[in-house]
Amino acid sequence: MAWKKENKPAQFLLSITAAHGDDWAALKTSAAEQGRPVSELVREAISDKVGTGEPRRALVLSPHTDDAELGCGGTIAKLVERGWSVHVIYFSAVAERYPDLADEAAASGKILGVTHEVLDFYTRQFPRDRQEILQALCDHSCLRSYELVFTPATTDIHQDHGVVTAEALRAFRNCTLLGYELPWNNLEIELNCFISLEERHVRKKLKALDCYDSQKHNPYFDPKFFRSVVRMRGVQLAVPYAEGFETLKVRLDGML
Repeated sequence: MAWKKENKPAQFLLSITAAHGDDWAALKTSAAEQGRPVSELVREAISDKVGTGEPRRALVLSPHTDDAELGCGGTIAKLVERGWSVHVIYFSAVAERYPDLADEAAASGKILGVTHEVLDFYTRQFPRDRQEILQALCDHSCLRSYELVFTPATTDIHQDHGVVTAEALRAFRNCTLLGYELPWNNLEIELNCFISLEERHVRKKLKALDCYDSQKHNPYFDPKFFRSVVRMRGVQLAVPYAEGFETLKVRLDGML
């Protein structure tokens, strides 16, 4: 079959996706910025959109601002790149200690391409507010459905993280839940799910984390450390980089 000059295969296929049908030039620019063939972005757009007409949705539960980026920032970058709609709920911005933290989270979210909201629970008081946190999650789950939810791993020793994950298991019953790792909070962890990353995803994670100037005093807040974690998980998956997760629940029918 011969294609006319003005109707190349990739352009024909692109026209069936809602997100990029009229944005061929922008897609080519995005491919150049990522250092990838434009055909890869076309295939991803089609595989994610065709058949549903709607983007796939993921939710990231972040007990404190920066937990989402620390635990799965590379995965967020990859999902957004693949056309997913990703929303982050930050449960506490510690405004009394870090007045700029909410703005830092907003800047980070802009880099990753996510939507977000910041709730006003008090840090280290989540066990006291367990019922209110559960209600907030239930209310959110009634408003919007998700295919994939990320939350801290069940072995995370921070009391706030434990509460969010325990209540997430109650609130989100019809989707896949994965627990992300924060190594300084996990004395032990069973990672049985891995998501491969490319260098561009790692760079975007680091760029997002760089927005958190108020947190750079923490000993773990070091780009070399962040890279060492994704590199180690990549070795376990036989790829350059990866992020590891604890499988809390998997809904398989969406994959069949």
